[in-house]
Amino acid sequence: MNATIQALGSLFLLSIAASCGTNPSGSSAASDDPLANCPVVGQYVQVGNDRVLSCDQQLLKDTVRIPLSYFAEDFELVKLDNRDEALVGQTGITLSDNYILAHSGYPPTEFKLFDRKTGAFIGDVGAVGQGPGEYQFVYDAQIDEEKGRIYLAPWQTDKLLIYDLKGKYTKHLQFYARLPKMKFQIDNEKGTLTIATLPWPKMPGFILQLDTLAKPIQKVTNVQTVTPNFNSEVINDRNCPGVFDVSIYSMDPPRVDSLYHYDAEQNRLVPVFTFNMTTTDPVPWHGYSEWPDYFTGNFSGPPVVRKTDHGTVSTPGETFHYIVDKATSKGAYLKIYNDYFGNLDMGYPSGLFRNGAYCQNIEPGNLLESIETALKDKTLSDAMRKRLTDLQADINENDNNYVLIYKLKDKNK
Repeated sequence: MNATIQALGSLFLLSIAASCGTNPSGSSAASDDPLANCPVVGQYVQVGNDRVLSCDQQLLKDTVRIPLSYFAEDFELVKLDNRDEALVGQTGITLSDNYILAHSGYPPTEFKLFDRKTGAFIGDVGAVGQGPGEYQFVYDAQIDEEKGRIYLAPWQTDKLLIYDLKGKYTKHLQFYARLPKMKFQIDNEKGTLTIATLPWPKMPGFILQLDTLAKPIQKVTNVQTVTPNFNSEVINDRNCPGVFDVSIYSMDPPRVDSLYHYDAEQNRLVPVFTFNMTTTDPVPWHGYSEWPDYFTGNFSGPPVVRKTDHGTVSTPGETFHYIVDKATSKGAYLKIYNDYFGNLDMGYPSGLFRNGAYCQNIEPGNLLESIETALKDKTLSDAMRKRLTDLQADINENDNNYVLIYKLKDKNK
């Protein structure tokens, strides 16, 4: 990694550590609770034996604009290896302590493995195809450093593909059925693999907990099914250690549902968060996410209907994002800006963090564009302006991508 980029990352980290809560752009202290003056927007209700935080849309009045540094405890910037065989697109990222796995895109390409500390290219993970150990589109991935494995789950599959940490295919776990849009979590201590899939009618189960041979141990089947197509999504953000969280982003048609935790001992889904919408005819598209200290979510506004020469066209309305503090039940509509790069507004904050971190896999030209936009802000501190200018001078448009990593805070630690 270039020395200037390493130094920049270090400067960002030092600025956070030395500021006692002041965010890098020099604006309001990150130690102040941005929701302190917001109203209570929900309450915990008892549903059978479960305590569920129920947020009410009618109580959401304010909009808060919060710096990313309030939620992220540190920042890393990794420049990926520049060799031709290492080049990647702006696709998804899976992290472990020492590795970066860049996902395939469209059309599908090989997953690529990098060293997290240096950005050095280690190799392709398997290959695109239909043979043993090959894949097309992959829905979920996990790096298991303890066992020296990489797991890939194609988007409709009866196998979980396993590779070593050099990217070589070693074996697969064979399932008893094809599982659409599988999300999974490996627990080496318990020797279990927990899986969530789209709950299609006549599926063998929604949550499946399997042993290491992929034979079912137990399953949950008493869940509301969705239309048997691929329009809906399985959401499993894994931001809270020891928790397998899951919800369904139901789109065809949308339905009212909750965010759940899977309780393996009782073999059931435990509702933990839900959202009471003011309009349920039709039910808007909506989704949920969980962070250690907050629940976040989004919902679509009324569709926009317009007349054209070819007839009436309806398009989805504006998407609204909100946040609720687990401890106080205070909340608001949410906008997040990236104060590590000036004051840049960020989109889709409700699904921002996954696997305990927010990752940006960004092409150098787009990173330069973001920096140029940030530098136009006349309120930038001199220190921030210098950092951005130094980084700007060090980026070449012919570079491979840059990976920006922001680790999620847990206020209780």
